[in-house]
Amino acid sequence: MVGPSRNVIQKQVLGINQNTDNHNMRKTAILGLVLAGLLLISPRTHAQNMAGAVILGITDTGAYSILERSNWRRYDNGRYIGLVRNEVRANILPEENIRSENIRGSMGANYRGNFFVLQETLRDMQHAAQAVDKVVPVSFELWENGAIIIEDDRGFPRMRDFPVFPDEPVRPGARWSAPGSRADDPFNTGHALIIPFIAEYEYRGIETYSNMPVHRIFASYASRYQNEWPEGNDLLTESRNSPVNEISRVQGSHRVDILIRVDDGLLVYMQDNLNVTYTLTDNSTVQFQGFTLTFGKVIIPMDREEVIASLEDTINTENITGTPVFQDTAFDFEPVPEGIRLTLRDIRFVPDSAEFLPEEMYRLDLIAEALRQIPDRTFLVEGHTAAVGNPQGEMTLSIERARRMTEELVRRGISADRFIYNGWGGTRPIAGNSSEEGRSRNRRVEITILE
Repeated sequence: MVGPSRNVIQKQVLGINQNTDNHNMRKTAILGLVLAGLLLISPRTHAQNMAGAVILGITDTGAYSILERSNWRRYDNGRYIGLVRNEVRANILPEENIRSENIRGSMGANYRGNFFVLQETLRDMQHAAQAVDKVVPVSFELWENGAIIIEDDRGFPRMRDFPVFPDEPVRPGARWSAPGSRADDPFNTGHALIIPFIAEYEYRGIETYSNMPVHRIFASYASRYQNEWPEGNDLLTESRNSPVNEISRVQGSHRVDILIRVDDGLLVYMQDNLNVTYTLTDNSTVQFQGFTLTFGKVIIPMDREEVIASLEDTINTENITGTPVFQDTAFDFEPVPEGIRLTLRDIRFVPDSAEFLPEEMYRLDLIAEALRQIPDRTFLVEGHTAAVGNPQGEMTLSIERARRMTEELVRRGISADRFIYNGWGGTRPIAGNSSEEGRSRNRRVEITILE
């Protein structure tokens, strides 16, 4: 049998190659269309891929809030004691027209605000009004790379120079290390111990969180501290008898997931998974295992004049029935650095009690109606008493009255988790206590709409 000629074989081979080329061309065209569609759907991802790297940093974030919740298991000398829950809230405001530049060309901005340290609880209090243990005013300078400078250090913010960003652009998988420190006050004594560390970072890329693009960063660091008085660590107090000196050694680890906004570098979420042991001077140990969640959120500043006008329109004193004293001193409004303060003058309780007199119910109705018109704000309720020679009793009574006020407003339809409360006893008078008129002015409840 005679086989095909050489020319026929060549034509057959060429035909096969041409068919293969056409098939590959069709596959390439289809793949190109698919990729083009994906790029149209996700232009941010396309931009990131085209650029190949991103620059991390903090720009002008404006006002923002911080919410920090800790949920730890406590072990004393290895024995499980129970759960410990702590919460800290803060409102941070930028200082107007105060910016500076360091020698590396990085820009910094000045911020001020208040940290509200809430009372430690043994149960979840996310959906309840919470008592304030202390209010800590702060001011600091925040740099583009995340570094922070605090002149009058009062223990907040807890994390310093963390997270810190590299000068160079990064791609997913990029790693860097940087020094940082933590103001550690595990027993809520009000005296923080500054523990330095070296953090190891890894950039994980861009993703979506709460409908916004964010950078994901993973970090880890070790807590290591040995008390060596007086050459030891930099304490926030110079007193040798400070409670922090009861801690002789700290050993532990932190593994931290971090999300920062692509737009401005604001930290919007951080989860610190920790395992830390504190050895005390009597050689006993306290160990905490668990996590701390931190949430950051941009604050849209209030138009204070407009809000005050709206409050005054709602709380119309001409509509209040009662004695002439109510007409003149029922409410007072004023802008304060923290926001807008509403003062209820001469608030009427049952003597030496946190129970409102019946004639106050109408005022409470008006207050609740006004506050319901203000969304997405936290209300700080503060009780005050006249000073009549019983400081401890006055302090307790002022706290109970502030708590009672929050309960009444919650009953009138405002979410409990929007309230925090505190009492000052007779320590913040606005008039003298030598006359009944002065004592009447000092008996008041203030509600601050926090910025």
